[in-house]
Amino acid sequence: MVFMEQVIGTTRMSTKGQIIIPKKTRDFTESREDTIFTVFAVDRKTIVLKKLNTKKIIKEFRAVREKVKNKVSEGEANEIVHKAR
Repeated sequence: MVFMEQVIGTTRMSTKGQIIIPKKTRDFTESREDTIFTVFAVDRKTIVLKKLNTKKIIKEFRAVREKVKNKVSEGEANEIVHKAR
């Protein structure tokens, strides 16, 4: 049986809506200043932060890009993005 280590800390939100992740938690999760998180509100009392695996996202993006490389021009892609925004 494997037991997961639990790291618990507290923090406070600033007037700008910023929170600081406690050092012990950052160290445990190997989070650095450039770490990107997804923020998910489960309900009105529960917020979950999940680290994004940027290497995985880049790999997936490159795979998609390779599939459409010769199918959509850069101008067409920009137009699609512009319309979506």
